[in-house]
Amino acid sequence: MKAATEATVSRGRFTNLPYQWKAMWIVLLGTFMVVLDTTIVSLGLRSVADDFHADKNIEWVVTSYIVALGVAQLVSGWLGDRFGRARVYIYALAVFTLGSLACSVAPGFGWLIAARALQGAGGGIVVPIAMAIIYDLFEPSERGRAIGYFSIALMAAPAIGPVLGGTLVSSIGWRWLFLINVPIGLMAVPVTARLLRESAPVARRTFDLLGFVVVAMGLVALLVGLQQGGSWGWSSGSVVVLLVVGGGLLTLFVIRALSIESPLAEIRLFTNPVFSLSLVVMSLSTLAQYARIVYIPLELQGLRDIPASTVGWLMMPSAVGMAITLPLGGKLADKLGARVPVTAGMAVVAAAYWQLSHLSVDTSLWTISIWIFLGGLGSGIGMTAPNVTSMNAVKATQVGQATALSQVARQITLAMGLAVMASVFFGLMPPRADTSAGAVGTAMHAYNSMFVISFWILIGIMVLAQFMPDRAKATAMQERLAAERGALRAGGYLAESAAVMEA
Repeated sequence: MKAATEATVSRGRFTNLPYQWKAMWIVLLGTFMVVLDTTIVSLGLRSVADDFHADKNIEWVVTSYIVALGVAQLVSGWLGDRFGRARVYIYALAVFTLGSLACSVAPGFGWLIAARALQGAGGGIVVPIAMAIIYDLFEPSERGRAIGYFSIALMAAPAIGPVLGGTLVSSIGWRWLFLINVPIGLMAVPVTARLLRESAPVARRTFDLLGFVVVAMGLVALLVGLQQGGSWGWSSGSVVVLLVVGGGLLTLFVIRALSIESPLAEIRLFTNPVFSLSLVVMSLSTLAQYARIVYIPLELQGLRDIPASTVGWLMMPSAVGMAITLPLGGKLADKLGARVPVTAGMAVVAAAYWQLSHLSVDTSLWTISIWIFLGGLGSGIGMTAPNVTSMNAVKATQVGQATALSQVARQITLAMGLAVMASVFFGLMPPRADTSAGAVGTAMHAYNSMFVISFWILIGIMVLAQFMPDRAKATAMQERLAAERGALRAGGYLAESAAVMEA
């Protein structure tokens, strides 16, 4: 009886929320599921390779997903503007759920790779469309707070992934890494379809088929080259050809996008200095976060033989730290602009990373967890502001294009940055055959060097933050954007948002 009463109260609280907050929590559920999938699979790769005898090609489980994700992200802006964001979000979530089911029942390795690509195609559309929906729902002066909560899915999910993945693989098998998405998707799709209101399409632009083919081929070549460079060798002919062809095709796409009336992606947004600077800060911040996500688990497993499931739990404090401060970071962005929260947050992360760059094999796990937690606190304060600022810097009708471009740019920056860091890392690591006493110290130096690199990246971000909008500039952007949204409501676009504000 008591449980039923509590459930009724919880439903009542949700029902009484303003529509935009209900919509945000609904969209966050699907987004969390998609972002979680970027890291949850990593601890199951060994089991997949054993089941399908695919040791030499196991990296394609990750590569196929990343490549499909990048291509889908770029076209998401056009899809949302053309057909309406809620509709596209629901279909993309359904595609991701179907891909998850196909992965979980894969009878062979080829099937699994194709299913992962289907997952990536759906997931690549979900995240930028979800962000565009959030920006449509909230007034410019409230976006930071909303994105602060929404970013919990974007920032905390990668940290939770190894915990959940390690537990599932060790207890019930790798197929549950994908099957776990299915009931969530089956619940989220109908609930979202029922509750999420549709906004009017922004523009009925023609689809640039030639541009899509060129950019899709370019992204596939570039991302495959970056993903496989470590295993194939950066000087191998295949990698060099992929990187050159990918870079060339992307250059052709940019030239075409600047020369036609209705491009697939509005490349001219990069001429907006606030948008571009915010995107650089956001991409570099994400790269610095992945140093923790990638190299701490490798160090703990490789040098200390700590089980994967235990490593996952040791990484959890970073997610907790971000969950605590992300809403605060969003509020600071609304009130103060980006300069203060980015500088303060990245300073905290830099302090934590400096400590992580001086670890030894005797450093206690509690000490590592404390510094990871501190880094999470700083990330939550500093990483919402550039996201909000980039969207407030563009016109209200360009939000869909801006979210798509920001996700693709972040994906490419992350792939390139991690590839460079991996090259440095493996260049510093001792040969595998080296079992001498000094090999452990050499390996520890290699792991610590990744945090030295990340530390200086964070220092660079703090310098760039001094050129980001302060309180006065942020307020001016909010007022300009609010006036644009008012004009759009009067013309019929954002009609649902107008109803929301009157409710």
